[in-house]
Amino acid sequence: MRLFIAVLFPDAVVDKLSEWRDRIHDESSSGSFVQRDNLHLTLNFLGECSSREEKLAEEAVASVKMEPFSLKMDRIGFFSRPDGDIWWVGAEGNKSLLDLQRSLSSSLAERGFKLEKRKFRPHITLGRRVITTSGTGRIEPIVSEVDSIALMLSERGDGRMIYTPLFLNRLSGSMKQ
Repeated sequence: MRLFIAVLFPDAVVDKLSEWRDRIHDESSSGSFVQRDNLHLTLNFLGECSSREEKLAEEAVASVKMEPFSLKMDRIGFFSRPDGDIWWVGAEGNKSLLDLQRSLSSSLAERGFKLEKRKFRPHITLGRRVITTSGTGRIEPIVSEVDSIALMLSERGDGRMIYTPLFLNRLSGSMKQ
């Protein structure tokens, strides 16, 4: 099973992210755009995991202790790719988000997970292999409360990707040192 750990957003935030995704879609000649229900911010991608690794990932998610915090999404951009760009909404790299991601990464590494070495760039993917026909303009910032993290299952079904929460950790404690 393919697993990742993410921040999920309330409906009002997902609605706004969907509007931004739709704007990119309307200004593009091609691309694969993320379904509304799949919009999220990835903290760690785990890839293919066994049932045992799923339990270890759940333990790692449960071990993260910190207070909820606000996250500001304030820009739209893309990662250039030869076959079309990856468009995203950028999240301000605030200390709480970075601490959350570092704590989670540490907990996963303690349990034997081999994690990506690249720098964490907090973003919400809107579309892949996107060829735009014009610019996207500016976005109005949106702020969301981050009060939980989720272990997610990624699988293909009905001709699309389906992301299902397997375990949720509601943030309510001080950061573990």
